[in-house]
Amino acid sequence: MTDPTRIIKDKLLAVLARTEHTISAAKLKVKERFNLLEPILIVPYYGFGNEHYVYLRGRVLEDEKIQNDQDSDSLRVHIRNTYKRYESDEIPGIRLRASFAGQDIEVVTDEEGYFEVEFRAGEGFDYASVGNKVQLKLLEQKTDQDRLEAEGTILVPGEDVEFGIISDIDDTVLVSNVTHFLGQLKLTLTKDATQRSPFPGIAGFMRALCKGSDSQGHNPLFFVSGSEWNLFDLLVNFFQVHGIPEGPLLLRDRGTYYTNGNLAVSEQEYKQKKIRHILDTFPDLHFICIGDSGQHDPEIYQQMVGEYPGRIIGIYIRDVSDEKRDAEVHQIARQLKEQGVEMVLTRDTLEAAKHAAGKGWINEEQLADIEQECEKDSTKGEKS
Repeated sequence: MTDPTRIIKDKLLAVLARTEHTISAAKLKVKERFNLLEPILIVPYYGFGNEHYVYLRGRVLEDEKIQNDQDSDSLRVHIRNTYKRYESDEIPGIRLRASFAGQDIEVVTDEEGYFEVEFRAGEGFDYASVGNKVQLKLLEQKTDQDRLEAEGTILVPGEDVEFGIISDIDDTVLVSNVTHFLGQLKLTLTKDATQRSPFPGIAGFMRALCKGSDSQGHNPLFFVSGSEWNLFDLLVNFFQVHGIPEGPLLLRDRGTYYTNGNLAVSEQEYKQKKIRHILDTFPDLHFICIGDSGQHDPEIYQQMVGEYPGRIIGIYIRDVSDEKRDAEVHQIARQLKEQGVEMVLTRDTLEAAKHAAGKGWINEEQLADIEQECEKDSTKGEKS
C-alpha cells in the first residue's frame, strides 16, 4: 500500500530537484564569470565488471571539503556536512577521459555532474595483467587547483564465488526510519557515520555471507538503495566504521524522482533497473537478496524472481512494518514459495543467519560471532 507521507515527500523532492537544477545552472555561470569556483575534482564510485564488460559511474564536483571526523561529535559539524552534501555544486557539461585495458573513452557530465563509462572486450579482459583500476582525467580545467586525475575501482568476482548478495541499505543495514519522514530527517541532520546505528548483527551476517559455506570465499556484495548519491561518502564511512563488507553502491540521483509520472513507484522501478543491471552483468551467478518490509523490497525481489527464473535463491526481509503490511509481505512470501524461492520475514538478524546456515550458505561456525555482534550492537543502540 502506498504511504501518503511518502507521496508528499516525493512530490516535494521533485519540486526541489527541478528548482535546484535552475539555481545550480545560474550559480555556476556567476561563479565562472567572477572566478569564484572552488577547485573541482572527480568522485569515482565503486564499479563492477565481468570477463567482457566493465561499468563505472562517477561525478565531477566542487570540492566541498566535507569532514568525516570520527572524533568529532559536534552537532554543528553534522549539520554543516549534511548541508554540504545536499548543496553539492556539480559541474555539468565538462569533458573527461576514462582509460582501462588500453581503451580510452571520452564522456561529458550530465546536468547533475554525473558520468558513466562502459568498457567491452570481445576476447575478454586479462585482469591479472590490467588490474581493476580505471584511470580518470579531466580534459578541461576550471581553476589552478583542480584535481584533474582520479582512479576508480571495479569489483570483478573470482572463479570461486558461490553466489552474490544484493542488499538494500535504509532500514535493512542502517537504521533510517525512512517510513517516518521526521525521524529520518532528525537522523540525517544530527548523526554522522560513527553515531548512526546498524541493525544488530547485520555486519556479521553480511561478512558470513561474503565468506560463504567454508568461510573462505569472496562472494560479491552489491548495495542497491533509494538513498541519494549525495550521501555516498557518509555511507562508505558508515560501512567502514561498523565493519560491513565493501561493495558497489548503486544509489539514486535526485533527477529520478520525477523521470516517471507516478512518483510513488519511481524508487521501485529505479531499484529494479539497477538489479537487472547486476543480474545481466553476472548471468551465471545466483543471488541472495536482503531488504525490509517498510517500502517495496518484497515486491521488487518478487518481480526479479519472475523475470530471472532460478537466479534468486533466497530472500531475507527485515520486518519493520505494521501487521497490515506484514500480511501483504506474507502473501508475497507464499507466492514466491510456489515458485521455489523462500522469502524469510524476520525482525532478528540471528534468525536469518541460522536459516542461512541451515541452507549451507554460511558456515555454522559464524553463528557465534553473529550472536555476539547482535548483543554488542543492541547494547550500543540502547545507549545512543
